Amino acid sequence: MENSVATIKCSNPNCQASNPLTDKFCHKCRTPLIKRYLWSLGDWLSAYRVGELIGDRYLLKTPKIVLDTQPGLPPLTPEEVPDEIVPYLKLLPYRLHIPLVYGYLPSPDEQLDLNIWFLEYGTVPTNESGELKYPELFPKLTELWQSASAMRQLNWLWQMARLWEPFNSKGVASSLLEPSLLGINGSSIQLLELKFDEARPSLQQLGQLWSQWIDLASPHLSEYLQHLCKHLEQRKIERVEHLLTLLEEAIAQTDRVYERTYQIYTLTDAGPTRDHNEDACYPNEAQLVKIGTQEKALAIVCDGIGGQEGGEIASELAIDTLRAEIDRITIQEGTQPQRYLEEIESAICATNDLISKRNDSENRQERQRMGTTLVMSLACDREIYLAHIGDSRIYWITPTSCQQATVDDDLASREVRLGYLLYREAIQYPNAGALVQALGMNSSSSLHPTVQRFILDEDCVFLLCSDGLSDFDRVEQYWESELVPIVTQTKDVTAAGKRLLEIANQRNGHDNVTIALVYCQVRQKEGIEATAIVYPEIDISEPPSSTLPLLDEEEIKEEPEETVLLHAPTELISEPEEVPRKSPFSPVLLSVVALGVLALGGSYWLWQKNTQSQDSDPPTLSSLVEGDAIETLTPISLQKSQTEVERIARVPVGSILKVVSTNSNSLEFQTCQISQNVTINTAENDRTGAIALGQQGWIKRETLASSSFKKLTSAEANCSVVESPQPILPPASTKDSENN
Repeated sequence: MENSVATIKCSNPNCQASNPLTDKFCHKCRTPLIKRYLWSLGDWLSAYRVGELIGDRYLLKTPKIVLDTQPGLPPLTPEEVPDEIVPYLKLLPYRLHIPLVYGYLPSPDEQLDLNIWFLEYGTVPTNESGELKYPELFPKLTELWQSASAMRQLNWLWQMARLWEPFNSKGVASSLLEPSLLGINGSSIQLLELKFDEARPSLQQLGQLWSQWIDLASPHLSEYLQHLCKHLEQRKIERVEHLLTLLEEAIAQTDRVYERTYQIYTLTDAGPTRDHNEDACYPNEAQLVKIGTQEKALAIVCDGIGGQEGGEIASELAIDTLRAEIDRITIQEGTQPQRYLEEIESAICATNDLISKRNDSENRQERQRMGTTLVMSLACDREIYLAHIGDSRIYWITPTSCQQATVDDDLASREVRLGYLLYREAIQYPNAGALVQALGMNSSSSLHPTVQRFILDEDCVFLLCSDGLSDFDRVEQYWESELVPIVTQTKDVTAAGKRLLEIANQRNGHDNVTIALVYCQVRQKEGIEATAIVYPEIDISEPPSSTLPLLDEEEIKEEPEETVLLHAPTELISEPEEVPRKSPFSPVLLSVVALGVLALGGSYWLWQKNTQSQDSDPPTLSSLVEGDAIETLTPISLQKSQTEVERIARVPVGSILKVVSTNSNSLEFQTCQISQNVTINTAENDRTGAIALGQQGWIKRETLASSSFKKLTSAEANCSVVESPQPILPPASTKDSENN
């Protein structure tokens, strides 16, 4: 029987009131309560009964599912990410389809590897009382297959084909061959968890799986699917590009009976605490735009960077230039989607170069350079292309789901993609919101826009917004009450947009706010009957390039270093070289130093590369002697002695340590300056204690060698003697304090 006294805490950090599990809003501050259901990996939860509270936090709902009763607090995370978890992190760009690793519970027996890992999803279907609709979080693809239309069935197969190569590269393509792992979230394939490949899977096996679904396929699709599976099983289709070409053709045939219309509504506001607005949007704000089938539906949101002297100029310039560039793109039936992906990316790069050249022509250097983030949606008929640069976001809302379709171009996401940190841990670090790219800061040779393509087969809403709305999980809290009514036609787009702006200003209020709503309606054409899909007689020997965007960590590895800009609370930093996974946050910080506040109120910051040549060697352990000082560029722990492994404190990034003594195995340090811009993970702090000024401890040479640090000059070190250690208390948040 479920724990009748279990409660859920409000996620508002200024409230944290306990509420009954059945409530939808906090009884104290009226913040919507987040019901975060998590899937568990591991076995020892079976020792608990359903309804028990585990670790004073996780309420066991089923033998595999828990509810986090303290969703506003960071979960416990490990010191080092094990190999079996790394693929989840490196596949972060495909977060629409795979879960994020939320946190873990350590093994009850330290001698055994019995850790429990929790996985989180964008949204999980729940009923009116907030309880799960499905016993395993999502309905299975196999459960919905027979009742789905031919268009939806093809869409699912197309999504699986697009995931094949990235999953294959991480050794988890077998996940796509296991029906029990294939759930449906909205219209998207949702992997419940990842399965590791025991042997390299083949497209032949994918054909064998799909052939099991032929008999229950739509009558218009069954014969086509039979031909497709036969060719897969006979190995006549051996490349994913071949498979995607055939599925694209089938989707085009099926879509001839459908038409789509779009409504776009935008709003922008300076917010209650800012004296000017650096955001911009398109179409013109506060005017509902209706777009018919075969017309291009374009929406853009930009969040300017560069302070009052440049941010608003960059965002407006980006809107005007990008509009003109997109107008030149002609969308025609039969044109390969890869061409549109390339043309959209080219338009973004041209926009970037125009802003960058204006910076150069006005001799804007370092702190004075202006730039902007970008989110853009371009829809025409069945396809929508989503593009982004920076940390403005796009959310995809259906009647049952709200999923973040973009991954922020920031330091936290970058560290996850490289396999260093869990996302919930990464966002706790100082400078976690540092942007790795923005429009206008450098030439397009160092810019890597993310452009994605989706097939729209049901009514839905896309929300494009700046972080003035998305901060503090506002979209996660309000999507169901404010955006789903658009899809169910109980609220119009204009009213929903105005309400979102009101929520952003009242519940956040710390920044400019810009919103664009794109409402898509899908209808069957009158007088046109669906017919059987014809298996095409096409030459698949030379398939087009894959339509998958470059989203792997290899893209990060190859990007050149660039000037670094901060957009408070976000920043722009240079991309790293590949380094061992033991060094979170180290690659980029080796090459940058803080320069200070860029604009009024500390709103914008600028960083630049260290004057030391990139080709020069980093400081070595042998060069450190007694009296030297270092700045930590990755978190590192102090031990009680040179032989004991027990930690006494964890030193955050940006702290300064002075070498007190050395030996062949370890170095003894004293803390003489500690980064003030740090949020301490509560669970982590329980294990290690607060770091204090003047505290001394040992670090093994091998540990220091796998970390990253910068040797300081005597002038930079500024290591004054501290008479008594004084602990640093963690701030409430790395961002602006939340408003009630």
